[in-house]
Amino acid sequence: MATTLPTFDIVIDFRATRRNSDIFKDNIDSVVLLLGAMYPEKTAQQYKAELWRAYKKKKPYYLLKRNATYVQYNDMKQWPLFRDGQYKSGMIGVQNDKRLMPFGYLAQRTIGFTNKTGKQVGLEGSFNKDLQGVKGQLMVQKIAGGIVVPLNAAESITPQPGKDIYTTIDISLQDVAEDALHRALKHHNAEHGCVVLIESNTGKIKAIANLGRMNDSSYAEIQNYAVGEATEPGSTFKLATVAALMEDGFVTNNTSVEVGNGSAQFGDRIIKDHDAPETPSLTLKRAIEVSSNVAIAKLAQQHYAANKQKLHNHLVQFGFNTAVKIELPGPGQTRFADYKKWSATTIPYLAHGYEICITPMHTLMFYNAIANGGKLIQPYIVEKVKEYNTTIDSTETVVINEQLLKPSTVRQLREMLEAVVLTGTATNLKTDYLKVAGKTGTAKIADGKRGYAVPKYQASFCGYFPAENPQYTMIVVINSPSANGYYGNVVAGSIFKEVADKVYSLSLHMHKPVQQLYAGSKKLPLIEKGAGTDMEKIYAFLGTKVEDVSDWVALSGNSNGISATEIDNDINVVPDVTGMSLKDAIYLLETQGLKVKVEGHGTVKKQSLRPGERISKGLIITLQLS
Repeated sequence: MATTLPTFDIVIDFRATRRNSDIFKDNIDSVVLLLGAMYPEKTAQQYKAELWRAYKKKKPYYLLKRNATYVQYNDMKQWPLFRDGQYKSGMIGVQNDKRLMPFGYLAQRTIGFTNKTGKQVGLEGSFNKDLQGVKGQLMVQKIAGGIVVPLNAAESITPQPGKDIYTTIDISLQDVAEDALHRALKHHNAEHGCVVLIESNTGKIKAIANLGRMNDSSYAEIQNYAVGEATEPGSTFKLATVAALMEDGFVTNNTSVEVGNGSAQFGDRIIKDHDAPETPSLTLKRAIEVSSNVAIAKLAQQHYAANKQKLHNHLVQFGFNTAVKIELPGPGQTRFADYKKWSATTIPYLAHGYEICITPMHTLMFYNAIANGGKLIQPYIVEKVKEYNTTIDSTETVVINEQLLKPSTVRQLREMLEAVVLTGTATNLKTDYLKVAGKTGTAKIADGKRGYAVPKYQASFCGYFPAENPQYTMIVVINSPSANGYYGNVVAGSIFKEVADKVYSLSLHMHKPVQQLYAGSKKLPLIEKGAGTDMEKIYAFLGTKVEDVSDWVALSGNSNGISATEIDNDINVVPDVTGMSLKDAIYLLETQGLKVKVEGHGTVKKQSLRPGERISKGLIITLQLS
């Protein structure tokens, strides 16, 4: 995804060769032949003439070749004359580094770079010592015209290449994530956003996209929001509150809670639901489906008001008070007050995602624990470090807590999250082919000195798929959407669905097996005509034998299955291709020397030339398909 390749300016200090004239004269013919083969823009004779002129003038800095590759430079050091070393041949390689990104700006911030001030970000900052290798050292002298002349000095150090860092990122998924995020940010005129996709059972980060709005209104990876920005999460945090309640045995999915008209007062503050409730009383499962703030706030207040420390301890255990450990530098610190400093309204607001600031990665890790059966796993992005072709370090999955949640808690939380997509606030993510589970979030966020006075929102969706056997967990967070909606299901959910669909399309093991048709249980469809071997294979797959197969056949059904009748295809005579697939029809017609035009889609229903008609050179036949 990114590499810094060294190139070399090959120069010769002919003062050294003059001191060793016999070596130069004995090897010059071999050198120019090799030069002509490696760099054919000049002939060996032209190279020889130039080198002799420079030799006679005792040039201290003769530029033989610019931008030679590392391989070319190493090869040239083994050539006659040059292999005698810099002090005898005068040959010196001046290193220049060139940054290459084969996939453009894909995951640029995550992969990292060194800016103009020398500050390093991303993986390049974390692994700079491994990546940079050993820098070469060369004593030089500035001469007239600003030219730098290498000196033959004992202090010179030959550069050594750096090690290679292999990431867990899947390029195709990274591309889809960044593209979907970019289009959503533009469509909703949002300030910034992020997408993170991980393997549920390993914690491997398969895609991590971060885009922010620039001064010219374009978007670029200016900050790693996924690990570096802590905000109030909103409704996606409700699952943490519910998990705490379930772990303590206070509630189940069927626990009933009074929500009245969707408004409740706590101290001097009022908490409201976005929509009026269906009924004055909801089960906890339904409260999560419709994302009721009042229901979660009431349950938390009821069970933890007298024991704040109990709720606090759960949230600490869930990992919300510590920075996420990841290879990327600068993970965001959470803001989470000690329970002794909580006010009278902290618990009901904390319950539905306020008065706590966490990063998207914190939320992702907690939801991933639900997806994988209760394990809190540390996400990681570096898979291995290699030196040449040898792996010198590799990363294994780190399980922070083997059983963060009880199996009964995991089961009920998964039922809730599946219901959110099936009948709750995220029905727009429901499909016939991939079952998704997750939770929407629409948080009102503070805006600098103005606080909450000016409406500003953060849309999010966190979940996993396939719901019945989770393999991937993903979070999408969009900050400050100001056009075309701001709700989590619409703004963030659409990105989640697009990335999940891509993963599904590339993962054949997720696809449901095609239901096979068996003769006798259902009437088999008849393929009218075609290649006999193809027909035999198709019906064998469907559990039926085709009798009397030949090269080209017409099929008919009988009590024993399907029988074939041979089709005669005389040379220089138009064959009857009606009923055939387009592939078979074109093959037959073109082998007879006919030029084929096609109209429509499907199988051949009509042909412009009558079967049996004699074929003349250049004859055109039109096939009508339906």
